[in-house]
Amino acid sequence: MILGIGFDLVDVARFSRIAARHDPGFLESLFPPAEIVWCGRRRRRDEHLAARFAAREAVLKALGTGLVGLMSWKDIQVVPGEVPGAARMVLGGAVGAEAERQGVQRVHLALTTTRELAAAVVILECGAGS
Repeated sequence: MILGIGFDLVDVARFSRIAARHDPGFLESLFPPAEIVWCGRRRRRDEHLAARFAAREAVLKALGTGLVGLMSWKDIQVVPGEVPGAARMVLGGAVGAEAERQGVQRVHLALTTTRELAAAVVILECGAGS
């Protein structure tokens, strides 16, 4: 049973400008080191970072909470999926606790990028009895 669906679209150029305007602590406040390193190894780093930011926004929309209380951007991680080229999402901390409270059992993630835009769709699934 679907608990929530979230979608977010990020302008890659705007994301790049904001990241460039701030010190490296800006990216470190959003992403764990492994994600920054993974994206840094890609030809178009900022597209991948923007997609991962979109994924964070999308999961918060699917939960219906926004970033509140003790939640942190780093509670949400995008990691390589089991299939090459795919990604999956890992929820921890206060975001993970909220997802558990709502009965989330599976998180489905789709990412896509162009040079201009990065998008993410998140579907939260719960058990039929939840």
